[in-house]
Amino acid sequence: MTFWTNKAFTENELSKFGKLVVTLLFVVPTIAITIHNILVGEVRSPYAFSIAIFGLILFIISKASLISKRIWISFGTKNLTENMANLYRLGYWLMAVVIILTFI
Repeated sequence: MTFWTNKAFTENELSKFGKLVVTLLFVVPTIAITIHNILVGEVRSPYAFSIAIFGLILFIISKASLISKRIWISFGTKNLTENMANLYRLGYWLMAVVIILTFI
């Protein structure tokens, strides 16, 4: 049940080439920059934390709609309405951007 084997989320399935592209363009540089910044002891974009809070708020709003339907645990956007699914994805996207902004 991981992103890479994609057993849980079939709506966002990546091909092998897509997984390679994600790894080479985002994951490897982010890890390298993170290690560099940890060794140097600096974070260049501390304002990015406010973007993370906004992304977290969007994520919580979308999850609150499920809790109001008495769905306590869910993964992915299967049980969400279209608008709430978009908020869910945007929240995750903003949090991912913050990781990149914090360490670049």
